Amino acid sequence: MAGASSWRSRAFVVALLVLFGALLVPVATASVETFHRFEIDAIASYTITQTCADGSAVTTRVQVIAGHEDEAESRVTTLDHDFLTVRIFGFDCAGFVNDFGTGDAEFTFSPSLQTAAVTGTVTTRDGRSVAVDMAWEGTGPIEVTDNVTSFQGFTGHFHGQVRDAVATGTVLVNGATLVDGSTTNARLETLEDTNIRH
Repeated sequence: MAGASSWRSRAFVVALLVLFGALLVPVATASVETFHRFEIDAIASYTITQTCADGSAVTTRVQVIAGHEDEAESRVTTLDHDFLTVRIFGFDCAGFVNDFGTGDAEFTFSPSLQTAAVTGTVTTRDGRSVAVDMAWEGTGPIEVTDNVTSFQGFTGHFHGQVRDAVATGTVLVNGATLVDGSTTNARLETLEDTNIRH
């Protein structure tokens, strides 16, 4: 009888040790990967009419896109960048023009899309030096777009906002003023993607 009792005691102790051991083993959790991208664009379009030396009038269109973009993977920042893009197309007094340049800039904005501003200089593919100093003021309501995509192991959420704006500033090309004033052909918009894989 004493042997049976001893066997039960040993079995009980072994069971307790197994139980405590199981509690000490870390629980395996599925890894979760996240990707987040945010971009804000401040866009302004101008139509400029110039009178040339021969008396003819030409129309040049200027588009300024300034903004900020950042990305993070599992909360680790992989991109943090301000940019400026300028497109000049149409005609100037020398003839047809279709030029483009992009580069770094200093850009600020309010999360409410109420204001934004940029200063920067880019060199275009045709060799023009284009300096921009411009500010945006949001007008009217903010339009919001939300889309969610889900399937096994993945959830993606796109969130977009857009707001009309008035842009005011200058664009100098090779030191000569091409734009100096305001346009209502402008907007502020954000694009935000959040992806979760698990």
